[in-house]
Amino acid sequence: MSEVEDAARELYALAPEEFVAARTRLVKQARAAKDRALANEIGALRKPTRTAWLVNAVARDDPDAVAALLDLGEQLRTAQQAKDGKALRDLSARRRKAIDALVRRAGALGEQAGHPPTEATVNELAQTLQAALGDAEVAEQVRAGTLAGAAVYGGFGGPSEATDAPADGGGDLAALLAASMPGAAKAEQADDATDDAEERSRREAAQRRAALEAAREEARQALDDAQQAADAATEEADRAAEEVDRLRGELQRAEDAEREARTAARTARDEVRARRAAADEAEQALRDAEG
Repeated sequence: MSEVEDAARELYALAPEEFVAARTRLVKQARAAKDRALANEIGALRKPTRTAWLVNAVARDDPDAVAALLDLGEQLRTAQQAKDGKALRDLSARRRKAIDALVRRAGALGEQAGHPPTEATVNELAQTLQAALGDAEVAEQVRAGTLAGAAVYGGFGGPSEATDAPADGGGDLAALLAASMPGAAKAEQADDATDDAEERSRREAAQRRAALEAAREEARQALDDAQQAADAATEEADRAAEEVDRLRGELQRAEDAEREARTAARTARDEVRARRAAADEAEQALRDAEG
């Protein structure tokens, strides 16, 4: 495991409010070790949202349950490609139970830490775990407990894979999978695959939500970056103040030395004048004696 991965695991195990200070500390350590590349990589790690923190917490608390959920992703893709409606229904039921159990556990962990999740956070938790089944990058972050932000479900496969019904009459595969999505309508809806307007509306809503989440994460990242810059500027100001104090001390000592030297010089000049007067008197006395 690389040093930046070690740093990421340490940072994402912390509560969000502890993240920035810990990241700053690790960046300083890397800079002190003259490893600027590592410092930059650590500095680029994003502070996790509350949702991401809960996902990371449950991944650390019960890695086996998270791994079992993620394994369902591959099984669902295999069943979809085989157009096996029965397997899809069974796997979808297992997925719903696994996600519900992990969401409940994450909520309990949040309450224990003094941060009980809101309803919106619970929905984001479920959506993110769902998204991890279809996105390898999200899945790896979830498995490692280093997720920085909530993710949005993107579906299994492409739209073209959801147009044909399975041989056993299982219906539209994309609709079958989407029906178990967290936040889906509880009322039973007619299976109308031609309802393009409704599907378009759902897609647009998901895109808007993704855009808003991206804007939120960008704003939070900008805040983190500004805080880090402010911390660095404060450290530089402290160093400059220390240097000013040191130089002021040196200046004071130099001024004291100058005063002492000038006093000594005046004393020496007074002594020269006194000696010269004494010499003149002696010489005058000699001339008077000879005359």
